[in-house]
This record gives sequence, structure tokens and C-alpha cells, in this order.
Amino acid sequence: MRIIGWTLCAVAALFVLANRAALAADVYSVALPKELYSAILDYAFLGISTLLAWAIKRGTDLLHVRRESLLVERLEQGMTYALMYAREKALMKGSPLTDFSTRSELVAVAAGYLLPKMPALLKDLRIDAEGLKERLTGRLDLVAPLDPTAPTPPLG
Repeated sequence: MRIIGWTLCAVAALFVLANRAALAADVYSVALPKELYSAILDYAFLGISTLLAWAIKRGTDLLHVRRESLLVERLEQGMTYALMYAREKALMKGSPLTDFSTRSELVAVAAGYLLPKMPALLKDLRIDAEGLKERLTGRLDLVAPLDPTAPTPPLG
């Protein structure tokens, strides 16, 4: 941003100098060299192109953030559907949803369901199979909440 400011100041100063020189040419009839006008135009185009490049970069950054948020929203929706699918399969088998082995099976089934369905989306978000399993584990309580009265197993 500092470069843009300095460029604009330099272009403005060159225009003021060219204007004063043009006024002086009327009074004293001093001809300015064409190279000076060419240099002023070069600096003006440089400043304008710098501003344009900054605006384009800023716009693409905003579009990238918007696209990524849409991809994450789509992934969240897909994970919810995959977990619900895994839950229904577990319920059809008669597995208790509060059992820890069933819960890890739910994550495995949901990941197996989701990985082939959204490979490009997962690649765009740079999420591998382990990252997907972690995300699914974090959302597991939405479809299969643990029983609060059940004893928690010891860690380690």
C-alpha cells in the first residue's frame, strides 16, 4: 500500500511540474522536451496499473474466501448425511449407539461413505482420510449422543 501511495504522489508531482512548465512555456516560450511528457505518462500508467493490480488481487482474495466457505459448508452437510447413514446402518444391525466400538464403527462407515463421494472437495480443502475421521469424530455426538449415566472408560 505504501508503494501505491508513493507512486501516486510522484505522478501528482510530475503533473504539477508539467503544468508549471507548460505555463512557463507560454510566458517565456520555453519548449519542454517530449521525453518529459513520455516519462510522466509512463509513471501515470505505472501508478494506475499498480492500483488495478492491487484491486484485482484483493478481489480474488475475497472470492477465494467465499469459495472456501462454500466448500466447508458443503463438507459439513456431507458429513452430517454420512453420519446419519452410518447411524441407520448401526441401528439396522441392532448395535447400541452408546458403545465405544459402535461409535468408532460409525466414524469408519461415515468416512468410507464420504471419501469416494467428495474427493475433489476434500482435495481442495486439503483434508486427508485421517483429518476427515477427526472431523467426523467431533460431530458424532450430533447423531449418536453418549448416555450421560454410562461410565466413561479409562484413558490410556
